[in-house]
Amino acid sequence: PGAPMLAPRKKLWSTPTAAIDAAADLIRLTSSDALYDVGCGDGRVIIHLASSTPCRRFVGIEIDEDRAREAQRNVNMAKKSSQIPEGVSIVIRRENALEVDYSEATAVFLYLVPRGLRLIKPVLLQRPKAENSTRKESGSENEGNRNGPTDTCANSPDRVRVVTYMAGFADERYIKKE
Repeated sequence: PGAPMLAPRKKLWSTPTAAIDAAADLIRLTSSDALYDVGCGDGRVIIHLASSTPCRRFVGIEIDEDRAREAQRNVNMAKKSSQIPEGVSIVIRRENALEVDYSEATAVFLYLVPRGLRLIKPVLLQRPKAENSTRKESGSENEGNRNGPTDTCANSPDRVRVVTYMAGFADERYIKKE
């Protein structure tokens, strides 16, 4: 059986393009980043970011076999139509996100309910820390409406940059974007 699922689903939701654009503004991907999209669904976040940011390495994690195949088909079509530039690496992996090694991730996109965020946070925090680095936090706490993308641990050299959509991590400082 292994780890529990992050978000057992009765209904599948796709991330709106406006939310992906807002996430891109927050996370500020560079050509040296490796973005992991947890619960990548049909691959739309990765495809959009691959075609609109300088980032060249993407990993989509999807537990559902049919959705992982759909994401791979969509990535293949986007590459074939040149929507995704040459030299961009996109790997879709059918795995439980709670059992993934995130040590190569520099950025993570999460579209999860609070339960899923509680489960994934300790997994993301297991990443090795950079030597001689300190945590820098930007933004302010806001316990109001958390329906927009949020960036946790922004610009921190020893932690992965995380953008969440729909909810933020409890007890974390974050930047909120409507």
